[in-house]
Amino acid sequence: MKPFAPLYHPGPAGHQVGASAVEFAIAAPALLLALLGTFQATLLYQARAQLEVAAQEAVRAGTLHGASLGAIRDGLARGLTPLYTHGRDMTALGKGYAAAQVAAGQADIRILNPTQEAFADFAEQTRDPQGKWVKAIPVDHLGYRQTSPGGGSGVNVQDATLLKIQVTYVQPLIMPFIDQIGRGIYQIQQSLGFFGIPLRPVIGVDGRTRWGISMQAEALMRMQSPVLAEDLPSRASVEQGQKENSGAPGSGEDANPPKPAPLPDLGDYTPPPDPQFCVH
Repeated sequence: MKPFAPLYHPGPAGHQVGASAVEFAIAAPALLLALLGTFQATLLYQARAQLEVAAQEAVRAGTLHGASLGAIRDGLARGLTPLYTHGRDMTALGKGYAAAQVAAGQADIRILNPTQEAFADFAEQTRDPQGKWVKAIPVDHLGYRQTSPGGGSGVNVQDATLLKIQVTYVQPLIMPFIDQIGRGIYQIQQSLGFFGIPLRPVIGVDGRTRWGISMQAEALMRMQSPVLAEDLPSRASVEQGQKENSGAPGSGEDANPPKPAPLPDLGDYTPPPDPQFCVH
């Protein structure tokens, strides 16, 4: 009778099984990190696309309220709401809007056009949407107004009624491990000053500090209400800000943008024809 043979024979096959387990243990964290990084990159891409929509909503709100910075920020919050809404009922929408308001409150919003110099060149007594007389850059009958540039602003009244804004928004890193890596990179950046990744801290609606990627968008739209001077920047501050952002990553400004074709000078302002004359 043959003696009982053991079920496991140590040999080359057993060593291969052990080596595979060790290789998997080494490769699994890297694969998991790559997978989480891919998810986070997808969320950042979605946030970048939504920021473009939010910037358009923000500038539209500004055109309706005299270039008010408060109205622009409220419009930005409405545009960012889809990023923070997780659900289809009104409760989820309310929570999403509250979180978007917190995010929009921390966003950096800069008005690039018009400027205080443009206001000094073209402001006059006009009526606001409520019918009150205010001193503002008028937006009516632009086709009949003179097209010569102002002495302080260097633009004509038609360009002075174009509201251009720049929004810098921080999208938080929310994927596990990726947010911790972002915090570590931010701390190294603060102490050593390299990596070049635009990371910034941001406070969520729960009061927790997170780290996120800074992204920027610009929007331009014609004013639909007279331009008030309350929140307009000076020309020097706009030029200084553009110099600081000229080398920033993700900047969409052309180094040498094409110059627009000059408009014909219509001379002094001529009122539009009487509508009753057109009827007869």
